[in-house]
Amino acid sequence: MSFTTDVCEELVTLNTSKNCCKKALLCGLFFNAETVGEKCVRATFKNAHSAEYTAFLLESRYSAPSEIEETARAGRVYYTVTSECPSIFKLLCAIDSTDTRAPWELLDFKCGSCRASFLRGAFISTATLSDPKKSYYLEFSLQNEARINRLAHMLETTVGAPKRVARGKNTGLYYKSNGDVAGIVNYIGGTKASFDVANTWVERDIRNNENRATNCVARNISRAVDASQKHINAIEALKASGRFEALSEELKMTAELRLEYDSASLSELALLHEPPISKSGLNRRLAKILEAAEEI
Repeated sequence: MSFTTDVCEELVTLNTSKNCCKKALLCGLFFNAETVGEKCVRATFKNAHSAEYTAFLLESRYSAPSEIEETARAGRVYYTVTSECPSIFKLLCAIDSTDTRAPWELLDFKCGSCRASFLRGAFISTATLSDPKKSYYLEFSLQNEARINRLAHMLETTVGAPKRVARGKNTGLYYKSNGDVAGIVNYIGGTKASFDVANTWVERDIRNNENRATNCVARNISRAVDASQKHINAIEALKASGRFEALSEELKMTAELRLEYDSASLSELALLHEPPISKSGLNRRLAKILEAAEEI
């Protein structure tokens, strides 16, 4: 079993409860799919669980039945999901159009978690991730030029600009930085896999320069944990004192997101807002929350 398959196995176990996030997830799962006729979509996956997961979501979100066909090509087994789902068909047609709106507008994302759900689906359907013990390399591979550009825009505004490579009829959007790879995998919900990447990175740096690497990583982790815990303590104190409701709506939104995503970095937390805010704007909001808690 490849490391990519291991990550996909982890991702398909995640619970997606909101209908808007299920739609975004399905858009990602079908992002490299064919559109057939007037309402049919057809996507191919490299493992059975991903195909079965996609079929389950189609039935759950749109009551759309689907068929899974197993085929063998060049010594590998592929699983193709075919379904008549007008909703997904229309969204893919919008993505393939010349409409210049941002992809999250075309796909009608409703909440701050939709973007992560979409990228989770795109990873399952199009990505390859190398074993971090050998190298740091994550690539999304697609044929459709319009979708390549849409996905590149989404990735650039979420986690950082990818580089491009031509691979026959396909184009790959890739990252080679250990930080980028771990950040993306963590953002889409692959917590265990992101730890595997991060741990391998730490171990490799320790071998190269043990003391410097150990101290640097420990300080960064400690600062992030301390800052997050400080925010959480302040929010819980405000709630316990009954002063939480006196906060402005934007501060309450930030506070609830901080509690829900307690391990998210400031950059990730800023993107989870609807609409997303800047990191400096997030810092200002958190500072106001801390000030309010200090007055208790």
